[in-house]
Amino acid sequence: MDKLSNILIVAGTHGNELSGIYTHKLIEEGLFIADRSTFSSTSVIANPTAVRHQCRYMDNDLNRQFATRSDATSCPSNEALLARQFIDKYASNNNQLIVDLHNTTSNMGATLILLSENPFYRKMGAYVKQRMPAANILFESHKPWNELPYLCTCGEYGVMIEVGAQSHGSLQYGTLELMKEMLTAVLDFVEKHNLNQLGELSNYTAYYYTQEITYPLDSSGMRQAMIHPTVCGRDFEAVKPGEPLLATFFGYDVHWQGEQDVYPHFINESAYSKANIAMALAEKQLVSVNKP
Repeated sequence: MDKLSNILIVAGTHGNELSGIYTHKLIEEGLFIADRSTFSSTSVIANPTAVRHQCRYMDNDLNRQFATRSDATSCPSNEALLARQFIDKYASNNNQLIVDLHNTTSNMGATLILLSENPFYRKMGAYVKQRMPAANILFESHKPWNELPYLCTCGEYGVMIEVGAQSHGSLQYGTLELMKEMLTAVLDFVEKHNLNQLGELSNYTAYYYTQEITYPLDSSGMRQAMIHPTVCGRDFEAVKPGEPLLATFFGYDVHWQGEQDVYPHFINESAYSKANIAMALAEKQLVSVNKP
């Protein structure tokens, strides 16, 4: 893969996720250095109107507007127009990595979300895991790149950083430090990649997204279950076959019906409430760094 000459750091894709917004502020004020010897970095706010209103979005989720089948001209929402403007301005930039910064109400710690399994991303996961052993590496590579709706996929290269747990609209010292630490590791990885100085990288375990679990609803659209207390707050911890995922209001549980352990994440994420998503599930796999 070619050397990367620019890093585009994006904050405020969701206007109430303050870890990224304040990381952007630190970069703008020279209090966080994002440049390296082999590349320059640019930091931008993706949805300034939502940031001003301290809300996730104005009309539609900006981080779901970037699949090729999305047609901004047929849906002139604030976010559809922003997506088209973002694509026009940044998507064609060669040798650029987009790093999109997010925080979550779920107890996911520092999570690097990789959307492809090509060697560059597998090595990035290994490097970040080496620098931050407690970090989680999550692959959402279940769809082709051009079918993924995320902002960071509008160009040739992109990743997301997710930190939590943190309430939307709030700012916490610990989560901001986690974001700065993981962003630093990603920037340092690119520098070493450009210099051919990555050295020995070890295989590592990572999580691979498989599906979402939704709440059962009654005829009026009200939920009939909650996150089971043995799962709540335990992102990336194993749930074995037959163990509960949800607790219903009727005295019985909804159990995991798969044949192998599963790893819930984005558990009880408040931003997914509107879609009645209780959690996402993943499998745990060993990642081979040197696989072609």
